[in-house]
Amino acid sequence: MSRPSLRALKPRHYLIFLAALTGLLLVIILPTVLTRHKNSASQENSPTATSSSSPQLNLTQGRISPGSVVNCTDIQCDLRVMTERRLSTIIGSTKNASFISTWLSTLGSDGRWAPSDIDYTSGCNAKVANWPALVHWQRIETLAAGWRGGLAGAENFAGNPNLRKAISSAINAWFSNDFHDLACLDFGGGPGCSCGTPGFWNKNWFSNVIALPKLVGQVCLLLNDTLLPSELDNCARTTGRAYSTFNTGIPVLGPITGANALDIASVGIDKGLLTKNTSLLFDAYKRVHAEIVIQNQVRADGIRPDGAFGQHAGILYNGNYGKDYTNDVLSLEVSAGGLQFQANGMSKDAFETLMEGSQWMIFRNTITNILHWDFSALGRFITFPVADDQATANIQFNVTELGVLAAEWSSNELMGVYDALSQNSTDANVGALAGNRMFYTNDYMVQRGPGYVTSVKMFSSRTQNTECLNGQNLAGFHISDGTVYTHVVGDEYEDIAAAWDWNLIPGITVDYGATPLQCGNNGKLGKSAFVGGASDDRTGVAVMQYQNPATGSLSWKKAWFFFENDLQHVTVSDISSKSPSPVFSVLDQKKLNGDVLVNGQAQGSGNYTAVSSLWHAGVGYTFDATNPVSLSLALGPRTGAWSAIGTSTQPPVTANIFAAWLHHEDLSKSISYSVYPATSSQSFQSKTASTNVQTLQNDKSITAARSGNVVMVVLWNSIGGQIDLPTLEGGVITLSSSTGIVVIVRLDVWDITVADPTQTASSLTLNFTVKSGNPPSQWGASNRKSLTIKLPSGGIAGSSMTRNLSQE
Repeated sequence: MSRPSLRALKPRHYLIFLAALTGLLLVIILPTVLTRHKNSASQENSPTATSSSSPQLNLTQGRISPGSVVNCTDIQCDLRVMTERRLSTIIGSTKNASFISTWLSTLGSDGRWAPSDIDYTSGCNAKVANWPALVHWQRIETLAAGWRGGLAGAENFAGNPNLRKAISSAINAWFSNDFHDLACLDFGGGPGCSCGTPGFWNKNWFSNVIALPKLVGQVCLLLNDTLLPSELDNCARTTGRAYSTFNTGIPVLGPITGANALDIASVGIDKGLLTKNTSLLFDAYKRVHAEIVIQNQVRADGIRPDGAFGQHAGILYNGNYGKDYTNDVLSLEVSAGGLQFQANGMSKDAFETLMEGSQWMIFRNTITNILHWDFSALGRFITFPVADDQATANIQFNVTELGVLAAEWSSNELMGVYDALSQNSTDANVGALAGNRMFYTNDYMVQRGPGYVTSVKMFSSRTQNTECLNGQNLAGFHISDGTVYTHVVGDEYEDIAAAWDWNLIPGITVDYGATPLQCGNNGKLGKSAFVGGASDDRTGVAVMQYQNPATGSLSWKKAWFFFENDLQHVTVSDISSKSPSPVFSVLDQKKLNGDVLVNGQAQGSGNYTAVSSLWHAGVGYTFDATNPVSLSLALGPRTGAWSAIGTSTQPPVTANIFAAWLHHEDLSKSISYSVYPATSSQSFQSKTASTNVQTLQNDKSITAARSGNVVMVVLWNSIGGQIDLPTLEGGVITLSSSTGIVVIVRLDVWDITVADPTQTASSLTLNFTVKSGNPPSQWGASNRKSLTIKLPSGGIAGSSMTRNLSQE
């Protein structure tokens, strides 16, 4: 392995690397606690958290995992090093040490806790998501880490014989009730494992194949040589039957991919370390590295070429399955660093791609100083409050450990992400990322600037709108209908989903209430391929041609333009509705925080006409005076039950909500409006006066807008079209194309950025012809320029390409 050049590392990176070199010593004398939650708690079937409080992710403190330079010359040395590193990771990620005394005193003589404390219901009657019975093993893991030693806050329990006896009682209580029919592994309740089959099993395969075996493997590795032969056999059986699914398959799941593949491989690695089975370790790491690659197929699970993470065939999931995948990579690769099991170059490149993409989806809550994932990266897990310690609670991976891996791999890319996420910031834009990024594989765009993060989530014929699984996300039909989240303070949307009106998802255009919000309407592929966007890294435009996939009753075309100087512009055109329901375009639905100014005056709930501007909580809007809009505001408390949208058992929430929407009273009229994020009420007035944005055209064929030196054009029709563009010199140039396309034109330098939202065209030709005035100075004497571009294909179809017209 190539080792980092210490000369090339910044001082803080050098310290990380030195800490990695001495990691094994730190494991013994200076253990500290990682704050990331156990990955099983945010998976499909994780048990409910044992604490109602959300862990605060500490970005500067954590176990510095040993990514050390080692001098092993034989496999036994490798096993010893990997085992020590793995134990350090397990202990570092264990929490709830303060409960050890309580749990020890309340453990029954039968090795179980009281039914009022843990719900041991199993089989067909058990809760399929977040199986409560697994809390039994979560507690055992904390007890075992305390007994092993090195768990902060549990120093007095290290080596305690009474604790060790209690641990054996608890694990044997479970193993004595283990299921023995393998049909229960992934087909509980079906043939071969009827509902009356005895033993601890769940109808959901995830609990049996991943959640339980991961906990068992970690506990058994902590106990290691002190396990009785019967206990070791049970440990090996539980982990082994999970790992064997690589060979037998999981019929109800289909192919084992993405985060599921790494989770199951990690179970095999723990078994291999426990039983010192080198063949198993080689096989498991081979599977790991076969999975940590770029996945180019449409709707593929895993890492996509643009840094998105897909799971469940077409759903953006960086913030849940991608986060679990990240945790697995950090744990497994830090353990294998410098050894013969370490990652190859292809896997390193793929993981760098994932982390570079993920950082664009992360923002900071400046009130709590906690990092979070954008809701659009969470899929169905947006239905959990922070208290449930699921994917909404924090980013749930350890940033310090990322820095260790970056140093171990000598990865500038990972170190850059580590630096960005470690920075303190006074606004939501952690890392001060600036510019635009289009995730073309999952129809998602992010714009970041001083003081804000804005995202747009769409879906197409290549992706799904969302999913409803295990009773989670019952009302989520609209959450990819052009959803826009704007993070300024960072707590705008925290813990209010239960109180939302789910027909007014932020940013969408909707025939209000026309589609039943029920589980069966989720999991829909889009009706149109013309969804995507173009990005030149500084600016971008996202586009969506929409038809309601459940009813077919509503259709529209919409574009989101992200210009420089933190100016955003939104257009809606070609609206058609067969429903009697009113059609709204939602500006936002978030926490109410201070005054709401309409045309500069504080206002309350109501309907407003002749509206020129709206401002609330750091975000301002201006509206096109030539096409007056009707604005509605709903301000004040709303109450909702978490159980009505998912499986959380937290009590109902009442939240003060700001909801604002425009009413499309005449569907034949297109509308446009501009958005100014991270703007005070005072600066909003001055900024709108000094900013000039023009909607050049907005109809069923073409949408185009200009601000300053940048013009963005959307040719909606498959046969393309033409439009006149104003030049900086005061002339007019006609742009034409025979293909539907998205174009960004920089009029000062004539850089042309293009993308094909349909991801089907192989090439395109753009023609630029002077219609009036003189040609731009960069063109010389020519009055006509033509640009032919071969478009990206395969896994990068839909990505943007930039060429300079002056050089053609």
